[in-house]
Amino acid sequence: MISHKPKLVLHVGMPKTGSSALQKWFAKSRAYLLTQSVLYPKSNKNKSHPFLSLPLDFEADGQRLLVNEIGRSQIKADQVFQKSWKAMEAEIRATSPKIVVMSTEHLFMRIGHNGREKLLHAIEKTFSETKIVIYVRQPSKFYASYVQQRIKQSATFPPVQPVSWRGKIEAWEASFPGNVFIRKYDANSLISGDVVEDFLVSYLGLTRHGNTVEIAVNESMSAEAALILQTVQLERFQGQDDVVLVERNRWRKKVLKADRSISGFARPKLLAEIADYIDCASTDLLWLRDQYGVLFDDLDYACISDRPVREFRSDWISDVFEINAERLPALESHMTEARTMTWIKQFAKLFRRS
Repeated sequence: MISHKPKLVLHVGMPKTGSSALQKWFAKSRAYLLTQSVLYPKSNKNKSHPFLSLPLDFEADGQRLLVNEIGRSQIKADQVFQKSWKAMEAEIRATSPKIVVMSTEHLFMRIGHNGREKLLHAIEKTFSETKIVIYVRQPSKFYASYVQQRIKQSATFPPVQPVSWRGKIEAWEASFPGNVFIRKYDANSLISGDVVEDFLVSYLGLTRHGNTVEIAVNESMSAEAALILQTVQLERFQGQDDVVLVERNRWRKKVLKADRSISGFARPKLLAEIADYIDCASTDLLWLRDQYGVLFDDLDYACISDRPVREFRSDWISDVFEINAERLPALESHMTEARTMTWIKQFAKLFRRS
């Protein structure tokens, strides 16, 4: 129990809206933040606070990395949550901050799950006031980014479909009425074009002045590289989606390195028909506009309407992204040479040992 209750600013994502950059900056800036009476608690993950999602039906919908660590036991998940929460309270007692900031994008989709009462009770007990911060992204851009991230750990990715954010946001509103804040994730809308600056100014009344920290963010790959990586996974790691594999991580690094060595690199671009369908069939965007005033500049709102469900083929990266037909063979050739050189080096190492 803590005698003085600070305020809580809880960033819950959504995914693919600069969460990693935000979390890395906060983790590297803990000392500076404390001088401003702001605590960014440490956790076993150091940069973010995924333990917050542990009470929320972990057995059925636990985060992949946490499941790999503790299994799917809800009892174990609750124990880890309680231990982590007590450690955070100890930090609060030691530092007496006015504001505590916590962040994990894995909460956005899960607040409606069974077990939320445990999280809500803990928040109410520890904090005097809570603000929920959610960044949202244009649906087609979100899908493109999500598929690119997904393919790094899986040979499969979600089907093409409109977004369904309203229910998740309303679940947050039901839990924290009047204290849910929605921001648009778009370089032209963020303060200084930067999600960190945007968050600091909007919710903490701070700036990055005098405390610039270089942050490495998730590395992008071209659609051609994503297609090659998907092929490698189907050949070598079939049936092992969402499992942490050292060998798969090595292959991903090889593909990313090759991708940057071939000219013509470009960020993946959805096929026009698919991008239009995702955006124009996402009627939740009209609710988001009317309820929170969120408008995406690159989107024609006149096109948004209920429309028949379409089933696009989405088995391969090439089904949803534009592929550079000239660049792909060059990248494939480069990867073939890399595999051959790796085999030669391994053979030479064995030969020297003998």
